[in-house]
Amino acid sequence: MNSIQQLSIADTLTLIRPGKISGSPFWNRFARQFIYCPSFEFSKVEGAVIYRFHVRDRFGTDHTFSAESPDAPLTPVWAGLPAGPVYVEVDAVDASGNRIGQAGKRTFYRNAPFNASYPAKVCSYAECAEKTYEYLFQLDFIKEFSEGKMNPDYPLSCYPSKMLSAVIRGMINYAEMKPEKKAEAMRIARGAADHLIKTAVPAGKPLEYLPLTYSGNVIKSAGGKESIMMLYPAGVGNAMLKLYAASGDRRYLDYAGKIGEQYLKLQLPNGTWHLILNLADGQPKAKNCCCPTGIMSFLEALAKATGDTKFRTAAAKGHPFIRGLIDSFNWEGQFEDVGAQKFSYQNLSKHIATDIYMYLGKIRPDDPEVRRGAREVQRFSEDQFIVWEQPGWAGSPERFKEPSAESFRSRDWGWLRWHVPCVLEQYRCYVPVDASSAKMIRYFLFMYDLEKNPLDLAKARALGDSLTRIQVCNGRIPTWMNPERQSADDWINCMFGSAEALKLLARYENIPQLTETVPPAQK
Repeated sequence: MNSIQQLSIADTLTLIRPGKISGSPFWNRFARQFIYCPSFEFSKVEGAVIYRFHVRDRFGTDHTFSAESPDAPLTPVWAGLPAGPVYVEVDAVDASGNRIGQAGKRTFYRNAPFNASYPAKVCSYAECAEKTYEYLFQLDFIKEFSEGKMNPDYPLSCYPSKMLSAVIRGMINYAEMKPEKKAEAMRIARGAADHLIKTAVPAGKPLEYLPLTYSGNVIKSAGGKESIMMLYPAGVGNAMLKLYAASGDRRYLDYAGKIGEQYLKLQLPNGTWHLILNLADGQPKAKNCCCPTGIMSFLEALAKATGDTKFRTAAAKGHPFIRGLIDSFNWEGQFEDVGAQKFSYQNLSKHIATDIYMYLGKIRPDDPEVRRGAREVQRFSEDQFIVWEQPGWAGSPERFKEPSAESFRSRDWGWLRWHVPCVLEQYRCYVPVDASSAKMIRYFLFMYDLEKNPLDLAKARALGDSLTRIQVCNGRIPTWMNPERQSADDWINCMFGSAEALKLLARYENIPQLTETVPPAQK
């Protein structure tokens, strides 16, 4: 076992935001897998003086220990648990040593930790990224944007803001990589932008000028077709700013400014925005609020592009809301095709958590509190969403019966076909998505830049190597990290995201991987 592996295994004994410390809630009530040692919200039993933990692994071995509290972490037995399903039962014991009740029970999957021993990449990260951009550039329905057309035959054209902002950014990136194709790539980027502007909410309406979240034959929506999810106009605005910088065309800056003005009008007293608004009257369709980091980043970029400080002032108002999200640890997944959640911790995702700390890390990189929080979020994201090895186990014919196993089977998302290492998206879509791997590549690189811990670089590379191995010879990277899925199922925004992450990872390709002596894990 090399020192990278030793560091990885030792790090998994670290607790992630344990409950009841400084008022922290138990965030993991809906969690189904763990890499890092957990503790659970089990109840005290009157008359108990000690609690005996029975932790049964996939072989039926009972790992036992005793603790003074029913919510003690599983640290005494964690390192000895093999990957696979685990059943925990906690007995309450009185002063005479008699069992007087049960404090709680829990079933979960003990996920395998990072082991630093994965197949090598099949090509350089830069080559993989270039092939993916080329594949996307050649798609007929993307080429049609050069004429300002949106092809309705592509099923996911029903999410115009999400898809077309990715096309704009991706084609600008491709134009930078391939100067000989710059003219056509820029025509595609402009055509996508022009379509968003042309189809935006008309002037005089409550949400005037905002780009549409939904259009045409909508597959699924968070708040109905006639609504706007307020995360997405910011993504379009950022794409417009990027296009303005690349083209010099003032129209795109002006449109970004119109989006920014609407954000100023719609900002709530708490500094953020309602997550979903009704198109007809601009009223909220759910009590949920946006995680505002993406909007704040856009407003700051807009302030820089226009010189108007009011946008930066509005962005600053979102910091207290971010502080509240950090304190609650309720990293709610916010996606255009998943409804707003009624209960805290019901649909966690790593996206909000990592976005917040990549944002804070840029403005406060030397702040010890930011660094501690960023490391905690790295562990959380890995713990809940990364799969380093196939989640099966030798010698057992049964799969782990987690709540949505049947839906996975019916949609041909069986985990036995997952391409690993991979990253799951959210509890409500607990399957591997290439864009989720891309997100964690970016976050591990962010952590590496922050602390120069070689474990972060090793994990980023392992996820990047996995993308190179699943890439099809024509450059396509399957969205669902399952080679059996057809290209018709691909989300192009995800593929653009993977290409962008691989392009970033290429900058780190020649850094030697330290395998002998490594610094202690950052606490």
